[in-house]
Amino acid sequence: MRVYRIVSLVAALIVAGGATFAQVGRGWSDWLAPYADAQRTSWLPTDPNISVESMSKPGFELQWMAKLDREARGSQDLSQGVTASGVTLFVPTSLVAGGTNNLYMLDNDTGYIVWSRQFATTPTAAAGGCGGRLTAAPTRIVNGIAAPILAPAEAPPAARGGGQGFHSLLGEPGQGIPVELRVGRGGGAGRQGGGDPIPGAPNVGGGGLGRAMVVYAVAADGQLHVVGLQSGKDLQKPAPFLPANSQWSNPVAVGTMMYAATAGNCPGAANAVYAIDLDAADKPVVSYRTDGGAVVGSVAFSSDGNTLLAAIGPGSVTGGGKENAIVALDPKTLRLKDWFTQASAEFVTGPTVFRHGSKDVVAAATKDGRVILLDSASLGGASHSTPLAVSRSLLASGGSISAEALSTWARPATPAGSGGRWILVPVSSRLIAMRVEEANGVFSLQSAWTSSDLTTPATPIIVNGVVFALSTGRSAAGRAGSTAVLYAYDGLSGKALWNSGKSMTGVASPGSYWSALSQVYVGAEDGTVYAFGFADDRR
Repeated sequence: MRVYRIVSLVAALIVAGGATFAQVGRGWSDWLAPYADAQRTSWLPTDPNISVESMSKPGFELQWMAKLDREARGSQDLSQGVTASGVTLFVPTSLVAGGTNNLYMLDNDTGYIVWSRQFATTPTAAAGGCGGRLTAAPTRIVNGIAAPILAPAEAPPAARGGGQGFHSLLGEPGQGIPVELRVGRGGGAGRQGGGDPIPGAPNVGGGGLGRAMVVYAVAADGQLHVVGLQSGKDLQKPAPFLPANSQWSNPVAVGTMMYAATAGNCPGAANAVYAIDLDAADKPVVSYRTDGGAVVGSVAFSSDGNTLLAAIGPGSVTGGGKENAIVALDPKTLRLKDWFTQASAEFVTGPTVFRHGSKDVVAAATKDGRVILLDSASLGGASHSTPLAVSRSLLASGGSISAEALSTWARPATPAGSGGRWILVPVSSRLIAMRVEEANGVFSLQSAWTSSDLTTPATPIIVNGVVFALSTGRSAAGRAGSTAVLYAYDGLSGKALWNSGKSMTGVASPGSYWSALSQVYVGAEDGTVYAFGFADDRR
């Protein structure tokens, strides 16, 4: 009887808890939230297959392409995907939103649509980007605390290029079921998220399984859906979160809370940051109204996870409202803690956060093409207007910042070479890499390298020292539109390593670009997802 119970328990955990057990990740390279993490860096520090050396050789190529909705007509505006490794035994997957209120789960190895669902909402007349569809990506739980930057010798063996390291379903004899490290509320190492159970969710919870088994998405009516990874069905009753038929930013879920911001001046939707308590049965919502400009881009977390940061654009200010500002908010109450503001700083990207030495640094770009660095512990100092550093304008005549976020990566110092921190800025026709310098506590931004010509590049992605730049092909001022092309560069030198050529036949959907598990994915306006990677025996 005891043996029977053990076998039954193992079988139940394998079926119901595939997201935590029997993980088959190709290393520590899951993409659990838009822009990779809570700091919105778009950086995967390690990968077992992608490296400057491997990208300098043949083999990285189009692996598959999948049309998500063959019945749809017109632009589908796919979201950025988030990943779930080992959800269905040995199947790593991506969750992508798009079309008209649709959510899809894709097999990362083949492009097969594991499941899809359409959220049932009351259709409304769309105005601009408002109404009728999901306006942002789904998300999974991530750790609010930034992962430490490890030297290559300190990284996990698989991340040092030791191969894919498939996990056995039951592990080695005597070792039991392998469990992938996942970080709950207490923080810890790695970029894996979640681990806490979901109170009240049927067949979910206990032993850290619950949060690893779901993805969070917000439908066009503003309702939060807690969707089971195995089934694509709601595991809880949908809860009111955001104003119906508004336009909101890419969310992030940290600990027991999920955050997003509204934009686009949609009817009935104030310019605000919203947070919903995922653990409470009644899902209470708190908000911070800017009483001024619209929230720009997505909100981000400080590296210690104790502060929520948001960029605010221009607007008509009332009371103590804010415009042209970066604000620091308490993550639980969204109470205003601090701010930076300058009349000339019209922000066009959300904040990106990183550690540099002893400081936690916030980076954001302005309409006139400058990158501003701030100390997250004291935004703007006593005057609320003094930055750590400001770059020169990076724009040529008629140019603009072409994406709603910057990206950043670092190389730790090793006996073989010095370290460094880079910020990558997508402008109308190229990608500009800037190096962060500090001397005697004084910060500066120095130009490092510039890419070849690109057409309206997306926020770049960095994987193990390789910078992937997506030329979206979307028309920009003074430039003709074209098809999307993916490029790879050496992150240190800017040397061109690879490009996708004519593999893609359409224009990339804005923001639909992510990486995980040794692959890079691009969503196109026509609803097609393209996956690039190295061929292996898992296909």
